Amino acid sequence: MNKMSKWKRMAALGISTMMIVSTAACGSGSGGNSKSEKTNAKNQSKGTTISFWNSFTGSDGDMLVELVNRYNKENEDGITVEMDISSDFDSQLSTAFAAGTGPTMILSSSAYRFTYGDYMQDISDVFDKTDLDKDDFIQSYLDYCSEGDKLYFVPFQVVGYYMYWNKDLFEAAGLDPEAPPTTWEEWQTYAEKITDESKNVYGSGISYDYPYQIAHMMQRLGGLSVTDDNGSWKANFAGNKGYADFLTMYKTLTENGDNPLEADTDSMVSAGQIGMTVGGPWVTAGLDTAGVNYGIGLIPQGDAGDMNSVEVLGFSVTTTASDEEKEAAYKFIEWWNSENEEGSSPALEWSVANGFPAYTYSVQEKDEYKQSEKLSVMSSANPDAPTDFIVDSSFPGINDILNDVIPEMINSVAFGNMSVNDALEKAQTTADKIVGEYNK
Repeated sequence: MNKMSKWKRMAALGISTMMIVSTAACGSGSGGNSKSEKTNAKNQSKGTTISFWNSFTGSDGDMLVELVNRYNKENEDGITVEMDISSDFDSQLSTAFAAGTGPTMILSSSAYRFTYGDYMQDISDVFDKTDLDKDDFIQSYLDYCSEGDKLYFVPFQVVGYYMYWNKDLFEAAGLDPEAPPTTWEEWQTYAEKITDESKNVYGSGISYDYPYQIAHMMQRLGGLSVTDDNGSWKANFAGNKGYADFLTMYKTLTENGDNPLEADTDSMVSAGQIGMTVGGPWVTAGLDTAGVNYGIGLIPQGDAGDMNSVEVLGFSVTTTASDEEKEAAYKFIEWWNSENEEGSSPALEWSVANGFPAYTYSVQEKDEYKQSEKLSVMSSANPDAPTDFIVDSSFPGINDILNDVIPEMINSVAFGNMSVNDALEKAQTTADKIVGEYNK
């Protein structure tokens, strides 16, 4: 059974793959824009009202409301976007689809293509029917949101993980505050120097209760935990030297007192008690509020090689949308990524305000974007490097790995006195059962 067939089957079974992210640049399709196609699209979409569902309930949701209201006021096609933001977005969506209804457009993790793929349209022609330049989009993010030659999401937000370090703690330990570790060996050496038991300061901040953080780190050392093996999914825990090196490093750091056995290390980071950690762009909010003097950089690479592991969020058009509604959704997506007379765009505003790296080259080249040290660092990852996060990006069971395999593995080492090799063997057994279900 090929990948697409397996994906369709799992979507029909209703397997949830919702990613835990903060609350997507994707695709294929021709780059040639036909004037007649674009004219027809504009004529079809005039005066259309479309529904738009998402789960952005935080402060970023307030900004999204403002931008949608601006579009409704300013667009010359008479299009009205009626947005519904819900904390129960997943249940709302599944209930609607089951009843044969649903919104015109959604904003979600691109992993939703595994759960709701049968209800998402191929929107590869968005580059034909709008003035969007496909070549402006970073190709690896486009690939992330596609299956084969079909595009299911157009980019909105890229969520990566980065290294943060406390410059004051570096300086107190005699380390150069402008020179973070570039290898995992240096991470351990620096952690030992930074740790100060008398001040409740730890050099390293790896949480046993944060599978996303752990996955981003162990992937650098041991690669993907699930890969495509001649058309079948294969788990890669047992005998994985890189994963063993990560678990050994974690065990050594905790036993030596250089890493706390705590679940909430983010709070300790904001309190100035952690020298180095790994987290998403939202970490900066706590650091800024607390006035921590910190640096941000890319996660050290390991034996697995260069990578840019991310999760991509994006706009998707559902199968409940009419042709007119689909064209209207395209116009909104086009507006989101188009510059005004001042050279700004909603996409640029969103990146700068919320601290997420851009998915187009044109936004990355804007002076306002470049002036942000944080965004510049986040965008310094190799755009051509693989973007897969912990599993092959086409594997539908990523949440099963994150929720059922990695936590058990790290906890057995942290608290269960299990050897590293035994922990990996146990993880392999659990992962084999998971991939076996997806291989049927």
